[in-house]
Amino acid sequence: AKGEKKLADAGKQISQIKNPKWYVYDRSTLIEYDGFGENADRMRAIGKVFPVMFFLVAALISLTGMTRMVEEQRIEIGTMKALGYGNFSIASKYLGYAFLATAGGSVLGVLVGEKILPYIIIYAYEIMYPHIPKIYVPYHMSYAVMASAASIACTMGATLASCYKELAAEPAVLMRPPAPKKGRRVFLERIGFIWKRMSFTWKSTIRNLMRYKKRFFMTVFGIGGCMALMLVGYGVRDSVYEIADIQYEEIQLYDGHIFYKDDVTKTEKKELKEYLKTDSDIQSYMEADMRSVTASGGGKKLSVYQCILGNPEIAEKYVDFHDRKTKESYSLTGDGVIVSEKTAKLLNVKEGDTIKVKKGTEKSVTVKIAHICENYMGHYIYFTPQYYKKVSGKTVKYNCIMFRAKNGYSEDQVKKAGEKILSKDQVLTISYLLDIRDQLDDMLASLNLVIIVLIVSAGMLAFVVLYNLNSINITERQRELATLKVLGFYDTEVAEYVFRENILLTLIGSVAGVVFGKILHLFVIQTVEVDAAMFGRSIYLKSYIYSFLFTIGFSLFVNWVMYFKLKKIDMVESLKSIE
Repeated sequence: AKGEKKLADAGKQISQIKNPKWYVYDRSTLIEYDGFGENADRMRAIGKVFPVMFFLVAALISLTGMTRMVEEQRIEIGTMKALGYGNFSIASKYLGYAFLATAGGSVLGVLVGEKILPYIIIYAYEIMYPHIPKIYVPYHMSYAVMASAASIACTMGATLASCYKELAAEPAVLMRPPAPKKGRRVFLERIGFIWKRMSFTWKSTIRNLMRYKKRFFMTVFGIGGCMALMLVGYGVRDSVYEIADIQYEEIQLYDGHIFYKDDVTKTEKKELKEYLKTDSDIQSYMEADMRSVTASGGGKKLSVYQCILGNPEIAEKYVDFHDRKTKESYSLTGDGVIVSEKTAKLLNVKEGDTIKVKKGTEKSVTVKIAHICENYMGHYIYFTPQYYKKVSGKTVKYNCIMFRAKNGYSEDQVKKAGEKILSKDQVLTISYLLDIRDQLDDMLASLNLVIIVLIVSAGMLAFVVLYNLNSINITERQRELATLKVLGFYDTEVAEYVFRENILLTLIGSVAGVVFGKILHLFVIQTVEVDAAMFGRSIYLKSYIYSFLFTIGFSLFVNWVMYFKLKKIDMVESLKSIE
């Protein structure tokens, strides 16, 4: 009889067991998998923008190089034309040279560049993903063909234009050196009180800048482009790195969430809140309801966090609602919801518009956007309990508690305080904002090497542009510089005469690069953003200074290299009559 009673009691207990909930996840719910995908998207976005910028500067170098080569051989072109060679036959020599040089450079660039640079970048990501067994860097023929075809077309086009410009002249004209550029009055001469106080060498420098307009615009464009690329490299770092500090020090001011168990009762919730009041590690707390919902608006749908704050009167202690541009502060009221900026952008809505919010299989509700607030990580829609009840007709069932630890607590102290709370029966789990911040910092640290590669590459391009244009400048003006030497100018004075122009052009190009870099930075930041985050829009002052100093440094180094070329100018040979 006792055994039968035990069996009956056990049967009752079994009948009272509730049906379990099953959760089926795929690998996209793993943070590592999702994060790797986001980083891959970020790299893909960078790869769409930067090659275009580098290619434009490389095209400028090709244009100046081939133009210079054709102009230097005008006597040979005139001779061949006088001997009866056709225009195409003469041009084919230079076109063939341009094709072979560009094709050879393209093959080398594909074989080496497509292996080394991607390897460096992926190697940097191994810091975040140590489980990657092997780095694969396959060749992509589509990229190779596109880049090579664009390079060949650009170089061949520049060569063809240069050849036919020379071939349009008569042989007798081509076999004589080109006439020197005419000097003209410049605008500064009209400002008498400045012009009168300038020395002869400075007056010559200003006139020469305007005399060689082609070199002026090419140098300004080349230096401006390189300065802009370096500024974008530093600016991307500034914009990406600042989001962690702003998000978790200026916007989300709480330290974490305490999530209730599913079957927790009102009495148990009250007991937990009473404990938190007496906990010396907790400064303050507030109940909230945090759930993932689907928001739709502007013809688009997006997964966002619906956050209902239990006590809107003290919401500013946990979340600082403000406009990113004007810094105007907002309060959470019963007039509508506050939506994070990136969420509003993706849904294509603005203040005053309405969006629909749907939780699981429940009926969607329509809410009005009262304000749009600054936010960088994740997507949020903030409600007051009163407004939620107004639009849904339901009373809020809070599923978590936001808490703030004592001021000055370290990460270890916050987690130690959380461990005591986690031991309570009412608590399912605790999430810390510090963990999210650390994960974000690790993700952003992997961008360091990518940005270094961009800055170094931009610097190398700046050096090549400056060297190429300076070399052309000296070659074109060899007779002029030899004349200065004959008139008694020392080597250093001749160098100052030439390099003063280079420094001025570098300064002008750097100023142009700042303007162009700021515009390009904004475009790049908006391009490389992923849907889950919004990057900053600012460039720090030190980034402007570093970019400017690097550009000036490359200019001074090129001037030092070219000084030895100036010393080697032979006065007699340079001034010999062509006839």
